[in-house]
Amino acid sequence: MYADLQRDHHREADEAHFRWQTQTPYFSETEARLVAEVARAGERVLEIGCGHGGNLHHLGPGIERVGVDFSEQRASFARRTGARCVVAGAERLPFADGTFDVVLVRDLLHHLPVRQLALDEAFRVLAVGGRLTLIEPNVVAPFVFLQAMLIPTERGLLRSTEARLRREVQAAGFEVERSERLQPLPISRVLLHPHHGLPSLGAMPWMRRLLESAERGAARLLPRSSWMYVRLDCRRPPGARSQA
Repeated sequence: MYADLQRDHHREADEAHFRWQTQTPYFSETEARLVAEVARAGERVLEIGCGHGGNLHHLGPGIERVGVDFSEQRASFARRTGARCVVAGAERLPFADGTFDVVLVRDLLHHLPVRQLALDEAFRVLAVGGRLTLIEPNVVAPFVFLQAMLIPTERGLLRSTEARLRREVQAAGFEVERSERLQPLPISRVLLHPHHGLPSLGAMPWMRRLLESAERGAARLLPRSSWMYVRLDCRRPPGARSQA
């Protein structure tokens, strides 16, 4: 079954992946920008599907960070970031209603068999007026579409469109306050990959200049509809109820 395939693939911790996301020159900076301004100092933030903790690492100082992941191995690894991390499924979170100021969901929904349950839970654990940041790959992006075609555990990306994401967050009761597209040409994900690329190249000044030049050019030439990520910034309004 698809759900079992996902769980088997994403169960183990991968230290090289964490270092790639948090320490590899150039690439770790692009990762930090993806979650920039998600939360402010003094806020309590939950990341659903925290994985190895790379996003928790990048959230910044002065924030109370909590992560949840179905994998004991990954949740344990993510605690290295100093965040509190617990083991649970996205569809049934072990937190009281209205516990958090901010919920972050990144690169998760396309792995879930029932996506709406995770968004309903995100709504439940947010305080009234709290914010959801949802970041998902965009299937229109060539890199994402190719990934979906080649990797069985990424087939869910074929359902990853901005229109669908909007419908899902609104069904959960959220108001979408802002949407944006990110990363026009993420070639650093391939060139600097910890298993299939050469991450040490990120420290080379000539490689940095090449990657920066390529991304600036792509931002001018490629339509935003083909950029890699969709980010929706949403809010839980007063009196809202899930429509799902």
